[in-house]
Amino acid sequence: MRIGRDLFLGDFLDTTNHKDKLIALVGAVIGLYLSLEVAASVTESGINGLILASLGATAVLLFAAPRAALSQPWNVLGGHAIAAMVGVAVRHAVDHPLVAAALAVGLTVYAMYYLRCLHPPGGATALYAVIGGASVEELGLLFILHPVLSSVAVMLLVAVAINYPFPWRRYPAALARLSEPSPTDPSGALERSGMSQADLEHAMRDLNLYLDLTEDDLARLYLLARRHHEHPDAIELDDIQSGQCYSNGAQDGAWSVRKVLARDDGQVTYRVISGAGVPEEGHCPVADFVAWAHHRVDAREWPSQ
Repeated sequence: MRIGRDLFLGDFLDTTNHKDKLIALVGAVIGLYLSLEVAASVTESGINGLILASLGATAVLLFAAPRAALSQPWNVLGGHAIAAMVGVAVRHAVDHPLVAAALAVGLTVYAMYYLRCLHPPGGATALYAVIGGASVEELGLLFILHPVLSSVAVMLLVAVAINYPFPWRRYPAALARLSEPSPTDPSGALERSGMSQADLEHAMRDLNLYLDLTEDDLARLYLLARRHHEHPDAIELDDIQSGQCYSNGAQDGAWSVRKVLARDDGQVTYRVISGAGVPEEGHCPVADFVAWAHHRVDAREWPSQ
């Protein structure tokens, strides 16, 4: 049964809530509309349908999966730029339109791999550069800047603005890490568990995988999975409640107790009430707090905190 289900639906786990899905809807509508307005200004007759497909696919990534590796700014800008440049070059070098189209997409994928800017919508951009018609040919190299990069840049700005009010999905992923520091450093936690980031990368190379996760997210995923395996009754996301106190269970100078001051929109605000870091306050995604917390402690032991 599982094999049949996976063949039809894919082995895919969706943990996003209804609010995230609504944010993706609003962001995609606003971002795509504004970027299409920019792209459509190229010619009086508007734009070829392929650029619509390209921008639409980018909108899905930016607003449905803003923390994914394929959605990050270099992937988006670099992917579209490489696709446009390769497409223009192949169009001039190869006379047969179908051969040129296939070659442009293939070379684009190859180049994006090595330049670390893999972005699936770039395939449509490469096609557009080859078979976009007279309006694309008239633009020449300017096509790379406008409509491709100009419209993509507008969508990136909208992605930053739409996702920023929601800390768990701030874009780009680096902005989320800078503005919402985690109480648990993934690389440090990996080292304490007997592994390192290099071990994860080695395992990925052995499997010859391209995972659409940032390195920090991959480390957090491993730590949470290992924690659940070793301690099935450990703290879960739903266990984190306002007013409760939690300890990291460390056996050295890193031991501390944190009291949850508030939990809202997937975020936790806490105060260190005992051990390392007293009396600091901070906030982080609930998942990061769960990765730090080892067990709950009796809040009555710190009645004045």
